[in-house]
Amino acid sequence: MTILFHFFRQSRLLTLSAILAGLIAGVASAGMITVIGKAVASIARGANVSLLAGEFFALCLLGLIARSWSEIALLRLTQKMVLHLRVTLSQRVVDTPLRKLQAIGKSSLLAILTNDIATFTQASRLLPRIFGDAVVIVACLGYIAWLSWQVFVAFMLFLAVCVCAFYLAERVPRLQMPAIRAQIDRLYADFRSLIEGSKELQLSARRRGIFINEVLSPNADALSRLFVRAMSRYTLVINTGGSMFYVVLGAILFTTPVLLPSQTGAMPTIVFVLLFLIEPISELMLALPEASQAAVSLARIRSLEQTLQPGDDVADPASPWAAPLQTLELVGVSHVSAGAQEGRFTLGPLDLTISRGETVFIIGGNGSGKTTLALLLLGLYPPDSGTVRLNGANVTAANADHYRQRFSAVFADFHLFEQLLGAEEDNQVARASAYLDKLGLGHKVKVVNGKFSTIDLSTGQRKRLALVSSYLEDRDIYLFDEWAADQDPVFKRVFYKELLPELKALGKTVIVITHDDAYFGCADRVLKLDSGKLTA
Repeated sequence: MTILFHFFRQSRLLTLSAILAGLIAGVASAGMITVIGKAVASIARGANVSLLAGEFFALCLLGLIARSWSEIALLRLTQKMVLHLRVTLSQRVVDTPLRKLQAIGKSSLLAILTNDIATFTQASRLLPRIFGDAVVIVACLGYIAWLSWQVFVAFMLFLAVCVCAFYLAERVPRLQMPAIRAQIDRLYADFRSLIEGSKELQLSARRRGIFINEVLSPNADALSRLFVRAMSRYTLVINTGGSMFYVVLGAILFTTPVLLPSQTGAMPTIVFVLLFLIEPISELMLALPEASQAAVSLARIRSLEQTLQPGDDVADPASPWAAPLQTLELVGVSHVSAGAQEGRFTLGPLDLTISRGETVFIIGGNGSGKTTLALLLLGLYPPDSGTVRLNGANVTAANADHYRQRFSAVFADFHLFEQLLGAEEDNQVARASAYLDKLGLGHKVKVVNGKFSTIDLSTGQRKRLALVSSYLEDRDIYLFDEWAADQDPVFKRVFYKELLPELKALGKTVIVITHDDAYFGCADRVLKLDSGKLTA
């Protein structure tokens, strides 16, 4: 996995220190078992064990320090890893073309960025304990081999048979984990519909009942049943595995005196060591269900990582991209919307030139292609055919991100960020306050520490805040998609008669998607779209 590979390369020192400390802790644990064995034999002979007591408590202290350091280092490492994963995937999301994000779907993205990373985070908390237990098990097995290699071989043969049987039994619930994860995606889609459609559902008791009882509840119930079935099987497998360890212990204890009478003297210490191993082995087995869920989540994260490709902007700063905007052109541009073949909508081919300082209105009926045209102009959709040009230079996949930086937009389905994202850096708080006053929001909203003091407003007021954020970006080209649709007559007039002329006076190019025919006179040109074709 590329993200995690880069992370571990950057955290080699912390990883190595955690491993080394864990090894020391394991050796100390094995040493304590050795000392206990010697002490038991010495007490049986009536010998002095004071030196062994000092050695034992020294090993206790060493084990405490080493195990604590290893677990804390691994805890820091796993949390750094999760942080790196969250930030890197978030960066990949904003760098990925819009059409690819739309193909993945919001529900799947949210499930991966929330549920899968949370599952992986939960499992990562077990890593320090798992690693420590594994080291203790290896160290104790090494001690058994030192006491009696014959008993060690016999134990490993018994253990190998049990591990194979356990693996085969554990495979059944493990294979159910992808089904659980797929069901989580369905439930996330239902939750999204529940939240986004809450107003519509509250207007109809019948639709509300059908959605809860026939859509959401069955999916939630299916997830619950899948989870219970898988975890029940895990419980049976883990408990059986725990019992099998006692079976192995009994087999060693009762067959060694018969088959290996020469090793009988070492048996008390070996049995003691094996009893000591019960706890770490049990902890490893109990971690299996979470580890299996984490493996499925990690696979989903990896799949998303491979799908989300970062941007690859290689534009030369000395190229036409760095010069002031002169022309924006569409040359034979067309776009085919996704969907069933017979239901696809084709926009174009379009030939259009917009010059610096122009105010252009785009009009047309619903479904005529206005928003798709806007996304093509913004570089959020690549054309299926034809070319977009800025100052005569072709827009390509390699420089599309650089091209998009020329635009600021307020979409019809806009998202309002609470933060002013860069306003403080550019010392634009005063400008923001002036725009808030002009848009009738100065008495409700202030700019405090680079954020709007509140965004808990009506849709029209929130849209005005989005306009303020857009203005402060100071880009060459502004695009407003049905901005005035939610505004009362006063603020429509402010928008068309004051704000648009102000942008034009600053040399900005403005593209407005609108139905407000009373203000068509404010545009230098009015372009009409009809069934994907420019007719004016």
